[in-house]
Amino acid sequence: MRAGGNGLGSVLRIGSVPYLNGKPLVDWFHTPEAAGRAEIAYAVPSKLATMLREDEIDVANCSIFEGLQRPGLVLIPDISISADGAVKSVRLFSRVPIGQIRSVALDTSSLTSSALTRILLREAFGISPQYVHHPPELDAMLSVCDAGLLIGDLKLFGPRPGTTVYDLGIGWKELTGMPFVYAGWLAREDCATVEMARLLIEAKRWGVGSLEMLAEKWSQSMDLPLERCQDYFLNVMDYDLTGRHLAALHLFQQKCAEHGLIPAIHALPILEI
Repeated sequence: MRAGGNGLGSVLRIGSVPYLNGKPLVDWFHTPEAAGRAEIAYAVPSKLATMLREDEIDVANCSIFEGLQRPGLVLIPDISISADGAVKSVRLFSRVPIGQIRSVALDTSSLTSSALTRILLREAFGISPQYVHHPPELDAMLSVCDAGLLIGDLKLFGPRPGTTVYDLGIGWKELTGMPFVYAGWLAREDCATVEMARLLIEAKRWGVGSLEMLAEKWSQSMDLPLERCQDYFLNVMDYDLTGRHLAALHLFQQKCAEHGLIPAIHALPILEI
């Protein structure tokens, strides 16, 4: 962290996803109450992981997969971006029936959902298609592959002619009966502090207490139907990190190792506060 005036002796450098699901965790920092406590850089999950590695930020609302593949990170307690079933913003679009997919374009923005796609297609459908990484543009993805994974886009919401839509949250729920943790606050061990955690928890408390207001604000800013934003915040997103979430996270880690997506299983410590 850098010298500054947030009352902790430093300005917290935060990295956050630019998607709707991250807004309740960071919008407090843009209020007068939190002025000067943090600097926020917005980037897609794969970029946030790189920024965290290169010491451009102190903590990131980052793909949970980064914490599973790279030792030396600490998970901030009590906060996640999760869903118990349909997530509606992490979906596979396919030109063919899911069981017939032979090639998949993976959103280059994604880390966690790319791993989850590989696991679900193998375990739920018994297929191991060819995977390529592709910028998140669905028409271009489907021009080169049978299917494309997109994250974070609530505009591609309704039926799309000629495609099958597979919600990865539903797939995980059907496979395991558990919620899925897509992201959490990850910090490097050398800068994770109790003060950092308390600040992020305060931001979450404000956000989950302001969901109706945030739905209205961001429906206008992102040109999304208000009802869709309300449903997403109030019925889909889960910002807690309980024992049940951690059990689901450990199962995902095991499956990542079994599928060769991470080199080994290591502990992802949770910061004690």
